[in-house]
Amino acid sequence: MKNTAKPTVLIAGGGVAGLTAALAFANKGFSVCLFDKAAEFSEVGAGLQLAPNATRLLQRLGVMEKLSPSAVTPQALLLKDGKSAKTLTSMSLDAAVHRWGAPYVVCHRADLQSALLSTCQNNPDITIRLGCEAVQFQEHTNLISLTVRHNGLDEQFDGALLLGCDGVWSKLRHPLPAPEFSGHIAWRLSVEKADLPQSFLQAINQQTAVSAWLGADRHFIAYPVKAGSAYNFVAITRGQVSDKSWDKIGDHQKLKAEYQKWHPAIRDIIALNKQWTYWPLFQMAEPHFVVSNRFVLLGDASHAVTPFAAQGAAMAIEDAFSLAEHLPLNQNFWPQALKSYNVTRLKRIQSVAKRGAFNKFAYNASGPIALARNLVFKMRSPERLLSDLDWLYAYKADQRSE
Repeated sequence: MKNTAKPTVLIAGGGVAGLTAALAFANKGFSVCLFDKAAEFSEVGAGLQLAPNATRLLQRLGVMEKLSPSAVTPQALLLKDGKSAKTLTSMSLDAAVHRWGAPYVVCHRADLQSALLSTCQNNPDITIRLGCEAVQFQEHTNLISLTVRHNGLDEQFDGALLLGCDGVWSKLRHPLPAPEFSGHIAWRLSVEKADLPQSFLQAINQQTAVSAWLGADRHFIAYPVKAGSAYNFVAITRGQVSDKSWDKIGDHQKLKAEYQKWHPAIRDIIALNKQWTYWPLFQMAEPHFVVSNRFVLLGDASHAVTPFAAQGAAMAIEDAFSLAEHLPLNQNFWPQALKSYNVTRLKRIQSVAKRGAFNKFAYNASGPIALARNLVFKMRSPERLLSDLDWLYAYKADQRSE
């Protein structure tokens, strides 16, 4: 490990939370060693929406300049009726930088991870070890020891702090309560723009936009990725799960049946490809951040949430920045700093979770509730709707709140 005279932060997991934490802590003067069980980082995952509360932090890390060539800055956020394709409201995102201090972008998860990884690899205070699975840890008075399994052999690494960023099924999170199945499924597909049906392009009026199509007990999200050369689609329905796995190919006939009464634009998208991945959505009933003065959970390992507020990746990025901001190099101040961090992040995550629950209720409404929702959209100006997001998008996780 490099710069061993500095306090060393051990990170389990090389996803968005782990890589962002590595950069945030290295920039604060810590030495970082990150472990990931994958033998190499691969092009996996799906699309992501990165709101200004996340992109302003990525800008500070120097990551946005690497991500921008593959990301897309949408012109608008469209809320549309799933059956008629009528636009219920359209909110311009062109003024995002002026309003919230950073852009609203959409991208592929692999492109974000690649940008984060490249930035980490250029930082001399960060060591990345692949093919290394974090299996257990042991706390001591002045340090924490992490046992890592590599090629069937166990090796121990010591550090001042351990960050559990190993996802919703974190091994390090045990024996804290396991995540629960939310009752919802995310069906995902990416399609080359050249292959998109005209019915869909006409429905969004050829705009570069994030479109959310609303309907009873289900909704459908679409937005461009890969510098606009492809589109990411996410269909959210109710469903069942027999195990805790995800990223499987779903039953295409069942997906078609879910949207059989919807507008042809959506039916045509679903008919394009039978290889829709089937992702059961899990969530934490209660977030857990600071487990001890030397072990902290970040991202999905801490607070897996459903994607109804499109803030999953953003919350992981915020976690990393906020924790690095709270912790000084002097470990004598850590106990109080971690208490402050725990309070700050718990309050923030609870607020975002409430917004997600509200979105789910509004997006999946039917009958009189849907009519009332549409009336609200008609009467409330786009400016007013944008102002309702100021608390979410203008949030500054890199500024410590007392």
